[in-house]
Amino acid sequence: MRLLVLYQAADPALDQPGYFDGFERMVRDGELEAHIPVGYLGVASNFGWDGLWEKVYEIAQDLETDAIFLQFFHTNMPNPLSGISRIRALPCRPLFFTSLGDAFGRWVHTVPRSFCVASSASDLTFLTGMGHIAQQLLRFGSRNLVLMPNGCCQVRFANSRVDPSARTDFDVCFVGSKMRAHNPLSHFYWCGKRRVEFANAFTKRYGARFGLFGKGWEGNLSWGGAIPHRLQQDVYRKAEVVAGGIPLAYHDYYTSDRVFIATASGVPLIDYYLPGVDMLLRDRRDWWLAHNLDEMIALTDMLLEMPRRTRLELGEQTRHNILAHHTQYHRCQQMIGIVKTLLEARHRGGRAPLPQLPFLEPASSASQAGEAVIGWQG
Repeated sequence: MRLLVLYQAADPALDQPGYFDGFERMVRDGELEAHIPVGYLGVASNFGWDGLWEKVYEIAQDLETDAIFLQFFHTNMPNPLSGISRIRALPCRPLFFTSLGDAFGRWVHTVPRSFCVASSASDLTFLTGMGHIAQQLLRFGSRNLVLMPNGCCQVRFANSRVDPSARTDFDVCFVGSKMRAHNPLSHFYWCGKRRVEFANAFTKRYGARFGLFGKGWEGNLSWGGAIPHRLQQDVYRKAEVVAGGIPLAYHDYYTSDRVFIATASGVPLIDYYLPGVDMLLRDRRDWWLAHNLDEMIALTDMLLEMPRRTRLELGEQTRHNILAHHTQYHRCQQMIGIVKTLLEARHRGGRAPLPQLPFLEPASSASQAGEAVIGWQG
């Protein structure tokens, strides 16, 4: 299969190293015939959006591309329908699939129209959360909507295990910026308020033993400043426990990549429950899920009361599970497996069966997973 990827990037190898490495590895292993990377942000910046679609058309035509992946295709852009439609008409008739990576609201800060158009024009759409996001896309005309969680970048975050002899600076830490939404109709406004309540409560409870990192926390006594994305695990490894703070979205199954980066650090993670997330990672084994702020503190205290050796053993087991099953390389494999099944069904003139989702706990079919696959037409 010859795959052309339009990356949400200027330089795919630098800006999206986990996915770039994942597809390159699949080429080396013979799972893909070719991987052609295009950083759509960089090309559009230099040549305009018309120039981007012309470049993609030429590549797809010259290489007779089998599939085109519109990765995280939700930046600010003109309507992409004419570009997609022109490429679809090529003799090779490539299959299009797209992905959504960020959190979006139900009524305010909703999924960008350009993504809705790209999704409805695609054969398959992968989402990092379902619920109202998937329902909105269905109403817009999308089909074959499949859950595909974020993963841990294996290039930046596949570090060695925690050194049990190393001293820690914090009992618990959190990495995340203070949110500043001003519209009470936006769920981000309420997420922001809850995140501030969380940070204040943990500062009051743990004082200097709470490490708070991210932008905008000036005035909080636990604040340690902002840190680069690539250094998250360095901070996590300075703590006994990691707190997930407040999720940025409330649609089913949604997790940011922070969940997988944190659990791959080898330090136990406490996070908030959302419907379906306990099917991605097992509660009380891979992470500890709370329903409210009081439970967050209670679970933190419970983990801190464990013998350190026991806590590190739990963290190491989870780290091994993440790196073995939940990296961005694994997401590349899982997406391509479904895409290949669709291509094979198209060539037979039939319908592809409902996809299997091996990342669910326990591994099960989408029908057993409830709303992890919707609008399936094969």
